[in-house]
Amino acid sequence: MFNKRFSKVTIIVLILFFVAGLQLVADEAPQKGFKITKDTMLDLGITLTPEFESNTTKASEDTVTVTEDADGTTTEKKAEIISDLILHYAPSIRIKLDDSDKTVGFGVYFDYNHYLGLEDSKTSKKLSELDLKATILGEFNKSGLVIFEFKDTLSRSSSPDGQELSGKHRNLLNAFETAVSFKNPADTLFGKVTLGVDLNYYEDSKDRDAMKDYNYVSAMANFFGRWKFLPRTMAFTTVAVRYQDYYESSIRSAARSIPFNIHVGLMGQVSQHISTKISAGYTGVFGDEARHDYNANLEMVFKHEKGTYLALGYLRNVKPSATYSWSGTHKVYLNFNQKFAKVFLAALNFSYSYLNYGKSIEYSGKDEWTAQNDGSYTNEIKDDTDTVVTKYEVVMPSGRRADHLIQLTPSFSYNILAWLGLKLSYSFEYKDTDYYKKTVVDYLSEGSKVTTTSHYNYIDHRVLLSVVLDY
Repeated sequence: MFNKRFSKVTIIVLILFFVAGLQLVADEAPQKGFKITKDTMLDLGITLTPEFESNTTKASEDTVTVTEDADGTTTEKKAEIISDLILHYAPSIRIKLDDSDKTVGFGVYFDYNHYLGLEDSKTSKKLSELDLKATILGEFNKSGLVIFEFKDTLSRSSSPDGQELSGKHRNLLNAFETAVSFKNPADTLFGKVTLGVDLNYYEDSKDRDAMKDYNYVSAMANFFGRWKFLPRTMAFTTVAVRYQDYYESSIRSAARSIPFNIHVGLMGQVSQHISTKISAGYTGVFGDEARHDYNANLEMVFKHEKGTYLALGYLRNVKPSATYSWSGTHKVYLNFNQKFAKVFLAALNFSYSYLNYGKSIEYSGKDEWTAQNDGSYTNEIKDDTDTVVTKYEVVMPSGRRADHLIQLTPSFSYNILAWLGLKLSYSFEYKDTDYYKKTVVDYLSEGSKVTTTSHYNYIDHRVLLSVVLDY
């Protein structure tokens, strides 16, 4: 199976490199966009991306189902890792009015993910989905001392950014925010107050009650302020509070979660090419379990003219979680860009994240679940005839769930024309976690037993070639 999958990857990569090597030449690139009025532009785009993915559902090779028959025969079946070729069709349309006093814009981005089902059409083809992102924004009195802004973004994603979820889950998110900014005439002092409302809904929750625990509505208020007290140095502070209500949750004793963050920092130019940012502060998350912690961000940026960019950083934050009291992240990251001959761009993005969680809300405090000394939870359910017993066990060996996540993405882009480009990229993602679930179904009348141990660690490889037309 590995050799078969490796040969497919090799063939696809060779094809992509061959296509990426084609060169188109033009004497002069036209200006991008269609002018509607003096200050209004219309931009149209489409991106075509064939993608090979080695693990479409982010399944774990450690997941196994063991069947014990009445005669003592035992069979073992491991989870199947399914790879596939996906075609992405992504058109977009953007219109923007921009002058010295105001900016008003609207954009819609579509992305149809067409799974071809090369290895398993039944599993892969049902993953085909249409993702979209629609944004409307406005900024008024841009040249004044008081600036007004608003922004609303509606997005639909089949792969939401969830720390606790793996695989494909259709998710709708609408985020609205409005802000007022103010500054002094010398622009040494600046402040911004932002108010917003988010609504998050998983389409899967219509048919799966367990997914309802991830739906939420939240209101937030942020304040950001900065002070330029030296030509190349400034101090800044951020205060943010959010009221997040998991309005359909059946597992929380308190549906709300209230995170509060405050931090202060410094940003400055150390030398001609090096700048740094450092900030730290307090984070509190209040809900089923109160969490008091620190947040921090340390970043160093190296720039050389317009061709080289390197950022190294560390990030620590704590935020609400749907099925845990809270979730925290320690993240180390590296971002590198290098331009060649004005039309080539090589990039490398790397990050390592340690994800830790509060107590499990999903199982603790429920009468049918029994907490064990090792941090696991067990449950036993009988059917109406008492002939089938289903036993569940959720295991967190350390008592609290902890994940390790590694992400690596090198890429190479070729800007053929101002409105036409190619991008070849590879993505590697690896998650390791001590968390797993065990389900034992005991058929008493037949004398057989089926045990499924589901793990949530995985490895995923992706190879993508994007042809981008944006005018």
